Amino acid sequence: MSKYWGVVPRPFAEVSSVVDEVARSQRWTVAPASTAHDRVYIKGMSAFSWGSSMTVQLRDEGELTRVSFDIHPTSLWGMWRARDIVNKFIVALGGVLEYS
Repeated sequence: MSKYWGVVPRPFAEVSSVVDEVARSQRWTVAPASTAHDRVYIKGMSAFSWGSSMTVQLRDEGELTRVSFDIHPTSLWGMWRARDIVNKFIVALGGVLEYS
């Protein structure tokens, strides 16, 4: 598992309304366990992967939204790419990674 944190300089309501669209555009599927603040996304198996899951936690902080990512890749390739995957996701939301 890899954990990352970031910030999106937009209110929670704006971010939460588009986070699923961003996930779908990057080929993630919304898992049934998702809530308004804790979004769970999965990618299925393929010929090259056993699949992955990612939990995106959104925290309302007024004019900005804090975002944390728990990503569970199931391959060495996925572990090496975890930061790139998360960075691409948060940039699509209009934010940046803070640290990891």
